[in-house]
Amino acid sequence: PVAGTQGLVPSAWARPHEQWGATQLQDRFLHQAKRWMTDRDYAAWMAVRAVGEAATRSKSMDPNTISAFLRSDHFELAAYKGARLSFRSWDGQLRQPILLADARALVSVSPPPGRFLHQFSELDTLGIDKPETKCRMG
Repeated sequence: PVAGTQGLVPSAWARPHEQWGATQLQDRFLHQAKRWMTDRDYAAWMAVRAVGEAATRSKSMDPNTISAFLRSDHFELAAYKGARLSFRSWDGQLRQPILLADARALVSVSPPPGRFLHQFSELDTLGIDKPETKCRMG
């Protein structure tokens, strides 16, 4: 989707994103893949990194232990977005800031830090929260 008339696109990852060390991630990806990182690449990188981090921190290679740790209050992941990412325990969705950018500039990172109050995570102010959703992990 495109927002407004200036071609702004909300996404998980954007080429002009440079904050919080993102430039280094972009450069490493460009060097190895010979192309710019896309949303899909970032999602794949995050998935592998999250599982690796959960296995390391839980000190386990058991899939059930890793899965439970990923959805626990103890799991947080730094991911070049200025916020610690985590998974919602009730539906397994990754809590992460959304980037709003065009081809040349990052306009904003939502939600802006300190602008919204939430009992657990500012990132839960994006999308549908636990009391409003019928989506649950089985």
